[in-house]
Amino acid sequence: MNQSISVGGHRISVAEAAKWVRAYFDEQANTAAAAAKGGKPFAYPVYDRLDTGSGPDGLNDGDLLAPLLLNVAPSIAAVFNLRAVRPELEAALARIPRDLTLQEAVARGAHRELIEPLVGVLDRAAGVRGVQGTILMKILHRKRPLFLPLYDTQVYACYCGAAEEFPIKPETGRGWAEFFCRLAEAMAHDLDRQAGQWAVLAAAAPADVSPLRVLDVVAWHLGKPE
Repeated sequence: MNQSISVGGHRISVAEAAKWVRAYFDEQANTAAAAAKGGKPFAYPVYDRLDTGSGPDGLNDGDLLAPLLLNVAPSIAAVFNLRAVRPELEAALARIPRDLTLQEAVARGAHRELIEPLVGVLDRAAGVRGVQGTILMKILHRKRPLFLPLYDTQVYACYCGAAEEFPIKPETGRGWAEFFCRLAEAMAHDLDRQAGQWAVLAAAAPADVSPLRVLDVVAWHLGKPE
């Protein structure tokens, strides 16, 4: 039987998703593509294993530039403004256990108290100029890959829509913190209720890759404009 898997409101066969996962996390192929004229390597492992010299609770200047390896370039203003909120972000990271999974946190109802201090910096009146959810989560995911999801327009396209199959509905005025709490719940639901399918996809990736990273790769393909 050809199993399928859902990512938010989109569905794909497990076999097709596994092809995407194997291709994305093929370090040898990515290395060769980087060396070839016109090659287009995926970001693994240069993003995932980027050595900035900081620890799991630290965000040094190298960490703030990590989104570049996922084709998102923080502006000069963004880096200045991220530096300004760095102590708050580091304090919030330190409160998240390093082995906590998103599924465990959502099951206990502990995800909100951990997500809101991180993402809430974007909801202030002045915000963090030059920074929205995509850049922030591409910085933070590396620090807690089991708990903090990646985010971009493709992930939004998978999880947010007016149709019934989408778990998050568009809503004017909703803050980033509330959005990411709902996204966390929807992702945890997808991972929990399709554990067998995600185990198959995880087996197509290296052992150091988290389920949330695998989910992001599938969402990145599924959420592309047709």
